[in-house]
Amino acid sequence: FPSHDISPTRTCPFTTADVVVVKNGHVLVVRRKCNPGKGLLALPGGFINQDESIVTSAIRELKEETRILISKEVLTQNIIDQRVFDHPQRSLRGRTITHAFCVKLPDGKGELPQVKGSDDAEHALWMPIADLHIREDEFFEDHCHIIEWFTRKL
Repeated sequence: FPSHDISPTRTCPFTTADVVVVKNGHVLVVRRKCNPGKGLLALPGGFINQDESIVTSAIRELKEETRILISKEVLTQNIIDQRVFDHPQRSLRGRTITHAFCVKLPDGKGELPQVKGSDDAEHALWMPIADLHIREDEFFEDHCHIIEWFTRKL
């Protein structure tokens, strides 16, 4: 194998996966339990484990943080878009590249799926998409921007 620069001055980026879940004009968000960003609104998501694919990681984090009562299979089948967000300054934690997925659950009558904050999330809630612009300052890093990127296309 070719030699790679692994000097102490070279740092590897963090890789994360986030999920934008949309249903009936609402988006699923969490309130962060820990720093950085404790108390801020964020997308369900987190760091990718070494033994899983990016989409598997995204759905795992979504289920862990929101306890949404929809199967992993249904969530995966309803992914309608994905995009990498990689601005070098997007995170205070250092160079962090996130793979974001948009899950569009079928609209219709009835309640929004029940959710409950768990794991890294103090609280999980459905927010009206129309409220994003007035609550932008409540969001962690660029998560509001990521939501807007996907929802403006819906």
